[in-house]
Amino acid sequence: MLRQNAFRIGLFCLVGWCDSSYAAKLAVCSNASYTTIAGALKVAQPGDEVDICPAVYPEQLVITQPVTLHGTGANGFQRVLIQPAAMTNAGNLPFQAVISVVNTNDVSIDGLAIDASQNTVSGCTVPLSGIHFYNSSGSVSNSTISGAQLISPKSCATLFPGNGAGIQVDTAAGQTGPFSVSISNNSIHDFNRNGVLVNGAGITAQVRGNAISGVGPSTGYFQFGVFIANGAVANITKNTISQGNCGSIDPTSCINLRSEGVVFRSVGDGSVVDSNFITNAQSGIFLNGGNKAQITNNVIMNIDALDGINIQGSASGFFTNSVIAGNTISHVFPIAMSASVNGTGCGIGEASGTGVAQNLIVDNTINDAYCGVAFVTADNLFSGTYFNTLYSSFNADLYPTAFPPAVEP
Repeated sequence: MLRQNAFRIGLFCLVGWCDSSYAAKLAVCSNASYTTIAGALKVAQPGDEVDICPAVYPEQLVITQPVTLHGTGANGFQRVLIQPAAMTNAGNLPFQAVISVVNTNDVSIDGLAIDASQNTVSGCTVPLSGIHFYNSSGSVSNSTISGAQLISPKSCATLFPGNGAGIQVDTAAGQTGPFSVSISNNSIHDFNRNGVLVNGAGITAQVRGNAISGVGPSTGYFQFGVFIANGAVANITKNTISQGNCGSIDPTSCINLRSEGVVFRSVGDGSVVDSNFITNAQSGIFLNGGNKAQITNNVIMNIDALDGINIQGSASGFFTNSVIAGNTISHVFPIAMSASVNGTGCGIGEASGTGVAQNLIVDNTINDAYCGVAFVTADNLFSGTYFNTLYSSFNADLYPTAFPPAVEP
């Protein structure tokens, strides 16, 4: 049993929605009930927990101190939907988000449905996300984040970082943390560019057990499930990520509109991608710049246009001293001339001349692909298992512009 005054809790109900008996039963704080979340945050103290009962809350929230937002059940209902009617740059911040966590730590968001669909953002100038951690630490768990899609025009031409993220974690210019964010057991969907974007040195992210679903290249823009960049260190484990295949788009054009499951771009040392299930994308895992990464035990399937795992070092000048082991990759297609011409279609494909060196590729299983592994001379390839591949493995350094012909024996 909680001791009186051990901590303060605000219970929020829309007028007439939660009855007084429910409020009285859960009221273990010095305050009465509130009709808005923002109103209670104004009186919250560091460390307070806020229980929010089921309703629709047309609000944008800016959190600047350690608090917990927790969605609770009431009268058989459990969905707490935060859905602003018309989003703005709340708090005069340089971005739009349903929940902005700014210059603080120990903020916990749990059991909420976040809808950013009523935003007013177009193009690349104003970053848009469902939840934005800015110079901050905390966690998001057991929640739904959706709707971070731009209004007209519906895409941002810049490849990185693009715009429209379910959850965005970054820092102000010149600030490097340390900050730490945990993102676990969430459903993230209907985003423009990134399901999760973590960008900046001094940030550590745990991304675990989430279901992330996009639509791929069919709408005409790049799309990525989890994107880690510019010195951030991440541990990405046990997520289910689905994007979208090329469909009627030809493979060469599809490469220029590609979707990728997990992306590393100049990440911090020791980042991990382990035990994820990734399907329906142009690249399951795209590694572009990093050191001492561990890419292990992932299941990757139904990949078209690129490779199950792509490896290059062009973003930072190197991808080194990493382990790619125990991954199971199946149905990388097409097994056709487009794979040969574009140097794609392999379970694992390394780009020569980009600083890839001293990596260990071992005990991966590839089934149904143009080739099993295309590796560079400076790496070490050991015991893999290959089924139904036109080529088991070959040295990508021998084919700097195109792979061998896709001719069945």
